[in-house]
Amino acid sequence: MVIVPSSDLRNRYVELTDRYLNEEPIYVTKNGYGHSVLLGVEEYERISRELLALKVDKGIREAREGKGSPLGESMERIKKELGL
Repeated sequence: MVIVPSSDLRNRYVELTDRYLNEEPIYVTKNGYGHSVLLGVEEYERISRELLALKVDKGIREAREGKGSPLGESMERIKKELGL
């Protein structure tokens, strides 16, 4: 695990990201506390795909259990939310 203060990241960004980002996340601290995490693009996309798959599985499971809203209601809510 790589942990760096935000000041080090600011001053040594290229060095740190070139050295570590493809191998593992970089945890950034600010004033001694956890602030953020930097991930390589491939790792971020992998995590995003896994999260989407978990959400889809949960939706399918809930639909089979009779939970959730009918498709028409869901589509209307989505359209309203998106201003369509």
